[in-house]
Amino acid sequence: MNARVRSRFITAVVALGMAVLPIWATAADSLHKTVHIGSNATVAGKALTEGDYDLMVNGNQAKFTSKGKVIAEVPCTWKNLPAKAEHDMVMIDSGAVTEVQFQGKTQAIDF
Repeated sequence: MNARVRSRFITAVVALGMAVLPIWATAADSLHKTVHIGSNATVAGKALTEGDYDLMVNGNQAKFTSKGKVIAEVPCTWKNLPAKAEHDMVMIDSGAVTEVQFQGKTQAIDF
């Protein structure tokens, strides 16, 4: 392979990588799950009653919906766990949702 062909090949690989990178970044920080809140709680000051919620995370925004109605839309941050979570789990401390872990994932969201 001469230098000219090699240069074009490398350029094509870099361009392809740059085109696909936004797709990977988007997939890594978005999620849609149903979670169960075991007792009345709050998330970033918004009240959540005991029950099931659709949780949609997109980037650093989490939206809790129930029966098609948005109950809370709050900021969140992603964090890495030391190991994959065994179950979907909503962590509540002093009546406030502090973290949500997702079964089989090494990332969780913090509030």
